[in-house]
Amino acid sequence: MTISSPFRRHWNLFSCVLTAAIAGSLGPGCSPNLPRTPTTPSEDARFQRADLTPPGMADDAAAAMQLYPGDVVTLRLISTETEEYEGLVVDERGVLHIPLAGDVPVGGLDLTDAERRVEEAMRQFDRTSRVSLVVSEPSGHFASVLGAVGTPGRVAVTPGMRLADLLAAAGGAAVAEEEGFSMPSGDLGGARLVRNGEALPISLEVALTGDPRHNIRVRPGDTLYVPADLGRLVSVLGQVGSPRIMAFRPGMRLTHALSLAGGVTRDGNWGDVRVIRGEASDPMVYSTSVAAIVDGDAHDVVLAPGDIVYVASAGHADLRDVMNSLSLLLSIPITAASITVPSLIIGSGR
Repeated sequence: MTISSPFRRHWNLFSCVLTAAIAGSLGPGCSPNLPRTPTTPSEDARFQRADLTPPGMADDAAAAMQLYPGDVVTLRLISTETEEYEGLVVDERGVLHIPLAGDVPVGGLDLTDAERRVEEAMRQFDRTSRVSLVVSEPSGHFASVLGAVGTPGRVAVTPGMRLADLLAAAGGAAVAEEEGFSMPSGDLGGARLVRNGEALPISLEVALTGDPRHNIRVRPGDTLYVPADLGRLVSVLGQVGSPRIMAFRPGMRLTHALSLAGGVTRDGNWGDVRVIRGEASDPMVYSTSVAAIVDGDAHDVVLAPGDIVYVASAGHADLRDVMNSLSLLLSIPITAASITVPSLIIGSGR
């Protein structure tokens, strides 16, 4: 039996799950006594995530306007006569070409310092001249937004723009359609804002709540990268109408996932549905009675990213037949509503 490479490293986990679900006993690495599935992932001590939210930036003072490559300025020379030069461009070296004075480096300087530098260059021609610079087109004031966003590319940075504004200007996180539902396919928690070659200690997720320590001012030259959220998957296998791997949605419940997979078949065991959670090397296997949930005798279970739901047969099933069925499922390209899943990531890590 050949297994495609994206799923190869998870095959041992599937083998353990299937052995537990069908034979009623658990293979190596699984617990012999199946606990009841926690109602929410936060109740699972082994699954609780450490708080990895960065501290944010307390000092985010407004900065003076600076000149960047691509900016177009108007130069006014004030002396015995006033002369004005329009359409001067700061080139990619950060240099402004001044009539008579030649090339003057101004990139990264605020307007006051840039004016002072141009005056110094002009003194050999006119010791009394004063210089005024006005930015007519701030074409060099842009930030880049890359990755899983609506419209990746350059975004003009306007005075007062903050991180949440930058994401909105790029169309927000990319959205995928599945089963009539829209869901973000960008990993906001894993996003990074890079400035001067370093990732800043801020969280895009927290920034969207308006926290000023994270929703910081955007500077020209910043790069926001939003990775694709490929780890937020849920697998529903076994005795269901349409075994599948689907995109995880926050708040997704067990009954919802089962319904998206076509529901439990007449041969499925409603009283013992397995939920497998955790790393492939040491998974936790839980048991849930869907019959009790339907009857109102138990709470529905909130799933976590990476969960595997397995519905065993109500009667005796041959392990080899189920293995063959699973192999067939994994060999079919997974294109749930145009979402291509190149790998299956088990567990809570991003």
